[in-house]
Amino acid sequence: MKPQPEVNIGMVGHVDHGKTTLVKALTGVWTSRHSEELKKGMTIKL
Repeated sequence: MKPQPEVNIGMVGHVDHGKTTLVKALTGVWTSRHSEELKKGMTIKL
């Protein structure tokens, strides 16, 4: 079986514009992991 090609996608956008939701739709992975991100509904860059 041939391996699938690797695809890298970058996401840029303002707060609360659906970046995490789009990544979830494409990959099946919810990328907000920190409790403060989930509470505030935004990504916190550490």
